[in-house]
Amino acid sequence: MESTNFLTLPDHRRLAYAEYGDLNGHPVFYFHGGGTSRLEPLLLGDEVFIRLGLRLIAPDRPGIGQSDFQPNRGFSDWTKDVTFLADALGLDKFSVLGVSSGGGYTAACAAKIPHRLYSAVIVSGAWEFTIADLLKSNRGSFILIKYFPWLYQASMKLTQRSLNGSPDKLLGTLEKRLPAADYAVLKLPGRIKTSCEALNEGLRSGTRGTAWDLQLYFRKWDFSLDEIRMPLTLFYGEEDKNVPLDLVKRTAATLPTAKLVMYPNEGHISVVVNQIEAIAKVLLNE
Repeated sequence: MESTNFLTLPDHRRLAYAEYGDLNGHPVFYFHGGGTSRLEPLLLGDEVFIRLGLRLIAPDRPGIGQSDFQPNRGFSDWTKDVTFLADALGLDKFSVLGVSSGGGYTAACAAKIPHRLYSAVIVSGAWEFTIADLLKSNRGSFILIKYFPWLYQASMKLTQRSLNGSPDKLLGTLEKRLPAADYAVLKLPGRIKTSCEALNEGLRSGTRGTAWDLQLYFRKWDFSLDEIRMPLTLFYGEEDKNVPLDLVKRTAATLPTAKLVMYPNEGHISVVVNQIEAIAKVLLNE
């Protein structure tokens, strides 16, 4: 069961986090995707993490869910929040798992705090984008994020209204827009409702935190990927319509310690659900 906890950080911000799975299991910090929240792991279900022997710790990033906003933060700032939380939980070492827009934060941890990590995994992760990198299908949204963030925040408020409507009606609108594997995941009983709840929670405090979170992917990152010296495993679906796979492959090729794993029949959302056993083996260093 999800339970929300709070930690006061050194700068007096509040950090919200949830825990899932086996509380005596292998500790994994789960970095949620863009627009969602600490509730995202419920898409898989608590029992999955118990079965795999994982203790999942899922914090809301600043300004998202119930965590306080942090002005002008970068990816590296997140590593400080994570280490402070780990210290508070009595964890000397842990693994990190970043999904979608959580990917950059996992890369930052691999670069900045490798001595604290057992392992680092990115699933369907985003990288430092240019507009040219983006797929035509999502280029419009990302132009708003980069150049007109106030308009993007307004569009997010409209999106939130749809999340408060009928989950089944929303699912019907997604059938033609999503890769088959992603739609198959969301149409299972309770999944679309859980996704809507995680997204709604992400916008609990407004749109500013989520907008900034996504804007970071269009700015010069505040760390270099060249700093990564530890193993970094990347899982992607070949049917992913959110992340430009050419960029993924180019980036992976520049990282000597990275291993890229591609699944031919997976999309963006489906990888972390359908391939969780393979992901867990890497997290556990098996």
